[in-house]
Amino acid sequence: MRVDELKLGLINRILHLDQPELLLAVWKQLEASVPPASKKPVRQAGFGKDLIGRIAPDFDQTPPGFERSMPR
Repeated sequence: MRVDELKLGLINRILHLDQPELLLAVWKQLEASVPPASKKPVRQAGFGKDLIGRIAPDFDQTPPGFERSMPR
């Protein structure tokens, strides 16, 4: 079976469970098997320095044909 088929089958079986203690056991098993979310690395100031080498002199100008879509 493919992973997506397994997931759908598992979801279907869980949806049809009527025993609260069995649902709680499934919940606890799933909670125990998922690793805790890792923290995002802290960004350092100046990380992007020298990332962009050159910016065109007309960078802030509206390109032709976009005048109607720009706010006034």
